[in-house]
Amino acid sequence: MKLDSKYFDKIRVKPGEERTVRDKHPNCEWPGCTRPGRHKAPKGRNQEGQFHAFCLEHVQQYNKTYNYFDGMKDDAVRDYQKEAQTGHRPTWKLGQNSSTMNSAGRRAKPGSFRDPFNLLGEGEESKRAGTSARPVRNAELKALHTLGLDEKATKEKVRAQYKTLVKRLHPDANNGSRANEDTLKAVIQAYDYLRSTGFC
Repeated sequence: MKLDSKYFDKIRVKPGEERTVRDKHPNCEWPGCTRPGRHKAPKGRNQEGQFHAFCLEHVQQYNKTYNYFDGMKDDAVRDYQKEAQTGHRPTWKLGQNSSTMNSAGRRAKPGSFRDPFNLLGEGEESKRAGTSARPVRNAELKALHTLGLDEKATKEKVRAQYKTLVKRLHPDANNGSRANEDTLKAVIQAYDYLRSTGFC
């Protein structure tokens, strides 16, 4: 059997444990240490995401003396810790600084906010005269339809339509006939619901 065959050149031998560890891990970064640096240790402030590679003995020694706030003044440390509670995002007390912020996080000038897709329901097309600019809820829309109106109806129009329907559907207006009694009840319930929600 020939040992210098091309097939023997392709056989892979599993390396020993020592060789595997060296291949996977760089040497320890501690001066004078040649052991594999299996353990990561943070490099410090303003170098987030960067790590030293140390062996177990030296990572323990490094961690005993590591201080993220080293070199910072006490006031700066307190400010940093306070901001860390909110993830370093801007905050304000309830009811203060509530003006609209632009995409850069700066306060926008009044009237400069744009909502081209009317996501907030405050566009001109959704504003009803004499009512708030909030969007109409499904139950309110159903009540408006019962009265024969759409979502653009004003408070005055709702009241006028209610009065007209009650006069038209009431038995006294129909020679005592109760044929429209169910419709009349539905109209009264719809109007009462709209009043209870503050719509009219």
